[in-house]
Amino acid sequence: MKERDVYFDNLKFILILLVVVGHLIEPFNSERWMGTVYQFIYSFHMPLFIFTAGYFSKRIQYPKYYISLLSGLVVPYFIFETLYTLFDYYMQGLDRLDFTYFYPYWILWFLFSMMLWKMLLPYLLMLKYPLIICIALSVLLGYSIDVDYYASISRTLYFLPFFLIGYYFKREWLSAFKTRSFQLLSIVILTGGFAFLYGLSPILQTNASWFYGAMPYLEFGLDSWYAGLYRILTYAFTALMGLCFLSIIPETRQPYSERGLYTMYVFLLHGFIIKTMQYNGWLETTFQSTGGKLLLILLGVILTWVLSSPWIKRGFGWIVEPNVEPLFKEQIRRRPKNVLKQEEY
Repeated sequence: MKERDVYFDNLKFILILLVVVGHLIEPFNSERWMGTVYQFIYSFHMPLFIFTAGYFSKRIQYPKYYISLLSGLVVPYFIFETLYTLFDYYMQGLDRLDFTYFYPYWILWFLFSMMLWKMLLPYLLMLKYPLIICIALSVLLGYSIDVDYYASISRTLYFLPFFLIGYYFKREWLSAFKTRSFQLLSIVILTGGFAFLYGLSPILQTNASWFYGAMPYLEFGLDSWYAGLYRILTYAFTALMGLCFLSIIPETRQPYSERGLYTMYVFLLHGFIIKTMQYNGWLETTFQSTGGKLLLILLGVILTWVLSSPWIKRGFGWIVEPNVEPLFKEQIRRRPKNVLKQEEY
C-alpha cells in the first residue's frame, strides 16, 4: 500500500483556506489593501488547485478513475447545484425557481470544469503539443465577444493549461525548488508580486477579473489586436507566483495535514455559510473596521478547520462523496490493493 503524500495534503489545506478567506473578504475588494490581498490570492490559488487535480489524474486507464469521476464530480455537482439553487430561492425570496445546470452556480464552476478537464484529458494526450494548443485556444477565446458563463467554457479553457501542467508534473521535480535558497527567493518574489499588484491597483481598480478567465478582453476596454498579450502576461504572473508558493509548502507532517483529506467538504459546504452572511449583510456591517477584517480572516481559518474535520465527513459524506459503485459492473468495481486514492480537491 502506497503512503499518502503529505506535501499535497498540506498544499490542499492551505489552498482551501485561501479559497474561504478569499470569499469572505470579497465584499471589501474595492478597498486598496483588501483588494490587493484578494487579487493576490486569486492570482494563484485556483490554478494550483487545478494543477493538483491534474497531478492526480495520471491513472486515466484505471477503471475506477471513471467511478471516481462520477461519484466525486458528476453526482455532487448536480446535487449541490440543486441545493444552492433552492438555497438562493428561499434566502433571497425569488419569484421563480430556475435550475440552470449549464450555468454553474458561483463556486460550482470548478466542479463543472473539472468534469470537462477529466473527460478531455485522454483526447488531449493524443495531440503532439497539447499545452501550447490549449494556451493558444485560451488566448484566442478572449477575443470572442460572446464569451460568458455558459457551461463554464471560458474558465474551462483558461485554466486547462494548469490541469495539463499538473498531469505532466513529476514528484521528483519538487526537489529542484525546495532548496533553502530557492525558498528564500520565493518569499522575496511573492512579496514583490503582492507589491506589484498593490502598485497596479489604481489601474486595475482592485479587479481580480483578469485571474477569473471568464470574460472577453473587450470587458476590460481592450479592443486592440495585442489584447491577448495581457492574458499571456497573466499566465506568466500566475505561473511565477504558483511556483514560488509551491516551494514554501512544507513536506513534513503538520497539525493541519490530515485536514487536507477533506478539502472537498470545505469547498462545497462553506458557500452556504458565506452566502448566508452576505444575504443578511453581516460581512459589511460587522467587519467594516480594520480589526473586523482581521477577525474575518481568523473566521476563515476557523471555518476551514471546522469544515475539514473528520466528523463533518461522517455527517456529510453521503452527499459530498455519494457511493455510486453499485451502478457499475463488478469487474469495474474491483480495486487493486496496491493503489491508494489521494483526493484531488
